Amino acid sequence: MAKPNTLLKRTSNALLDYIKDLPEEPAALGSDSALARQFGVSRTTVRAAIETMIGSGILERGPAGLRIMRRPERADYYTESETDGPQEQIERVFMQRVLLGDWRPGHTFSEAELARDSNASTVSVREFLIGFSRFGLIAKQPRGGWILREFHDGFAAEVADMRELIEMAALARMPRAGSAALTEAADAMIARHRDIEAAIARRYTEFAALDRDFHLWIIGFLNNRFAYDFFDIVSFLFHYHYQWDRNYEVERTRVAIAEHMTVLIALRSGAMEKAELAMAVHLATSRRSLKAGLKRVAA
Repeated sequence: MAKPNTLLKRTSNALLDYIKDLPEEPAALGSDSALARQFGVSRTTVRAAIETMIGSGILERGPAGLRIMRRPERADYYTESETDGPQEQIERVFMQRVLLGDWRPGHTFSEAELARDSNASTVSVREFLIGFSRFGLIAKQPRGGWILREFHDGFAAEVADMRELIEMAALARMPRAGSAALTEAADAMIARHRDIEAAIARRYTEFAALDRDFHLWIIGFLNNRFAYDFFDIVSFLFHYHYQWDRNYEVERTRVAIAEHMTVLIALRSGAMEKAELAMAVHLATSRRSLKAGLKRVAA
C-alpha cells in the first residue's frame, strides 16, 4: 500500500489532470466527497490536495464551491520519483542497473545491495524480487543472493505477442482529435525524442527511459493494472537484451525514435488509423531486432 504522502501526491497529479481537461466554463468542480469517490481515496486526502492547489492559486473555495482560477502548469505536478511507492522505487533502481549495463547476464547481487541503492527495506526488496522471479529472468541462489539469467527466443516471442495485444488495444482507446491533454502530452514526447535524436551519438543510452515512458503512456489509456505489471518484463527483456550487443544500439535507437515520432505525430493530428499502422510497424521492428539479437548472442 502506498504511503500517505505518496498517495497524496498521486491524487494531486490526478486532480490536476482532471482540472486541465475540464472545459473553459466548467460546471461545479464537485464536492470533496464526490472527488474522493472519483479518485478512490479518502476525503482527507482529497482535501489536502485541494488545499495545496488553493495555496498555489489554481483553485479558490467560495460560497458556490470550488472555482478554477487558472489552468495547471507542468511545474504544479509532482515528479514521477516523488509519486513512487517503495516497490516502484526498487523497480526503478533495479531497471536502471540493468538498462545502463551495470549488471549483465550472470551477474549476482544481494537483497541488501538493492535495498541500500533504492533506499528501501530488505523486506520490500525481497517481495519485489520474488514477484519478478516468476518471469524466470532472475533466480535465487542456493547460498543466498540472486543471479540474472539469459533468455531464449521462445520466451521472447511470447512476450512480443502479448506486447502487441496490449499496446494495440490501448492505442484503440486513446481519445480522438480535440483532446488538449493528448496534444500536450504528445508535444512533450516529441520534444524529448528530438532532444535525443539531435545528439544521438552521445545520448543514445538515455533512450531506454524514454522508450519506457512512451509505451507506458500509451498503455495508460487501457486503464488496466495487469497491463502495467506485464510491461515490467517487456522493458526488462527488450532493453536488457540490447546491452549484450552494443554494435547496433545507436542504429536501433535511431530507427525507434523515427518510428515513435511517426506514431506521435499521427496521434497529435487525430489520424488514428495512421497511428495504429505506425505502431504495428514499430512493434514488428522491435520483434525483429530482438530476434536478430538473440541469434547473434547465441552464435
